[in-house]
Amino acid sequence: MGTRTQRFSIGTWLTLIGVAAAASALAILMASVRVGATTSPILLTAGDPITAVEGNGVQDHVVAHFTDADNVVPSINVAQRAPLAVSCNDQDTYTASINWGDGSAAGSGTVSCSGPDTWQVAGSHTYKDSGTFNITVTVNDSDDATATGQTDTATISDADLEFDWSNAPDGPYVKVEGGSVQVQAAFFDNNPAFPESEGPAFDPGITTKINWGDGSAVQSVTPSNPPSACECFGDIGVSASHVYDAPKVAGTKYTITVTASDDGGSTASVTFNAEISDAALTVGAAKSFVAPGAQASTPVVASFTDAAGSQAAVGDFTATINWGDGSSSTGTLTQTAAGAFDVKGTHTYATAGTKSLTIKVDDEEGQTLSMTATATVPALPTTGQPQTPVQPSTPLVPLLALVFGLAIAVGGSGLIVARRIRH
Repeated sequence: MGTRTQRFSIGTWLTLIGVAAAASALAILMASVRVGATTSPILLTAGDPITAVEGNGVQDHVVAHFTDADNVVPSINVAQRAPLAVSCNDQDTYTASINWGDGSAAGSGTVSCSGPDTWQVAGSHTYKDSGTFNITVTVNDSDDATATGQTDTATISDADLEFDWSNAPDGPYVKVEGGSVQVQAAFFDNNPAFPESEGPAFDPGITTKINWGDGSAVQSVTPSNPPSACECFGDIGVSASHVYDAPKVAGTKYTITVTASDDGGSTASVTFNAEISDAALTVGAAKSFVAPGAQASTPVVASFTDAAGSQAAVGDFTATINWGDGSSSTGTLTQTAAGAFDVKGTHTYATAGTKSLTIKVDDEEGQTLSMTATATVPALPTTGQPQTPVQPSTPLVPLLALVFGLAIAVGGSGLIVARRIRH
């Protein structure tokens, strides 16, 4: 069987060509519609992580990269552009802002071409405090496209703190107990972000404290600018005073520790010594008193003062009383004013006469005070001495008159006078 060949007239061929052309045009139009209907967003990718020390500026750091599918060079493929260092279509204009994540106002970023159809966003910033911060970048296109995303992190370490100055003498602070020890110190923060021209003089995250070394609670101190005696503007100043009790072991020195701490972790400390001597005890006027015989009494037998003033307390002392009759007992102390004390004791004298007392007071630091007093004990009653008359009770008077037939009268002296009645 031979091959059958279909023949078309010229008119038919023209019709077929027209249909094919129309189908091709429709396909091109549909493809064009599909491309036009898909708007590729700006795609943000990560920048270069930041590592720095607080207060030190980060300069021109790349915090994000991005591409824009609507802004490419379509006529040159990647392989053809490979020899070129940078190739970006420049038909769009971009602006960028950077939120550095530390609460400061967002700043502008610089957009530049960084590779084939790729752009980068760079910026400069100074982190005033340590911590980890998330960086957010917003890119705006001149054709109103926009993209926002977290593209970078900043890890900022704490700057070192250093001791700078103090008012300490060459040796220890020397005081008598009850006197005030004034400590001043200054620390330097290696954070160049402070002092600010119109803001804090030092990092507000820094705190200070003093351990006075005598068992009292550690004292938190609000830091301030250093005192005028220190020419160290921008330092962190610590100033406080403390009243010491003398140590129980003579010659013992207290160790004072002053510490500055940053909330980022840095600390610095300095130690000093304080040498506190025992305040003097002074004897009061000698006491003289009358003590009843054969019954207990509790007289004040001595008084004294302690130059430590309000620092002195009853519990700092013990007292012993020798009553002058061969017996002794522990005395009781009472505080009558700041630094002033009385010594009392309870005792019963068995014999009359004048008694010479000796009172000894010891304070906890080892100082001893000796005082004297005089007690006068009146003569005691003896057997056979007249006793005070006792008045009879009123109901007894008519009873006597009835029984014995007496006329009874009471004289002005209180004596009873009786006379038998005659019948």
